[in-house]
Amino acid sequence: MPHHISADGRPVDRPRADRTPAERLDRALDSLLKGGLATREPELRPLLDAAEQLRLALAPVPVSARFEADLARRVVARRRMDLHVPTWLLLTGAVSSAAVGVGVTAYAVWRGSHRSS
Repeated sequence: MPHHISADGRPVDRPRADRTPAERLDRALDSLLKGGLATREPELRPLLDAAEQLRLALAPVPVSARFEADLARRVVARRRMDLHVPTWLLLTGAVSSAAVGVGVTAYAVWRGSHRSS
């Protein structure tokens, strides 16, 4: 995450030496979780080793059948509700398209009548 603003107003990352140990650890953990090289910094290595061992030891918790059934019910209900939305959405889109078409045509006619004069 950028922490400084350059002279032209763009956000820029702080130099590595300027980062706090917590920021360096946070970046290293993000990299580790994404499967990349965590860091070459020796002072962070013990913490990253512990984080990696913890990640490997904790298997994902399986969801319950009740949760899956509730989620399936919500998805089906949401799909039914979404089926009613396109009707008014299509009507609004058609009216908007017609309004834009009329506006563009009126502009073209106005522009053409001014050029021929």
